Amino acid sequence: MEMKKIAKETGTALACSFLITVLFLLIVAFVALKVGLGEDAVSKIMIAGYVLAPAAGGFMLGKKRKVNRFLWGLCIGVLYFAVYAVIAVVTKDVSFGNIAWVMLPVCLGGMAGGMLS
Repeated sequence: MEMKKIAKETGTALACSFLITVLFLLIVAFVALKVGLGEDAVSKIMIAGYVLAPAAGGFMLGKKRKVNRFLWGLCIGVLYFAVYAVIAVVTKDVSFGNIAWVMLPVCLGGMAGGMLS
């Protein structure tokens, strides 16, 4: 029974993270279209999104689990990165090494969210 509860809470937090990512991408795309942001600015904004989305999921899961919050946040960060990596490798012709630089900010963002909960 406990494992089902943990799986449900983790899935909900991960879904929340991806929903925030989608909303963030839509907002950035709209602003970039209207203002004409350069590639460098969009890249920096996306790194912020890679930190904030798993942080929100880590915060949400940390509130639910109440014990070892930073580890639950890290768990969300690792799961978020795993899904991100699979999607990036399947949809684009990139190697895992090219997207590995995203792993640290994503995992640290999730951990920070768990610690702040």
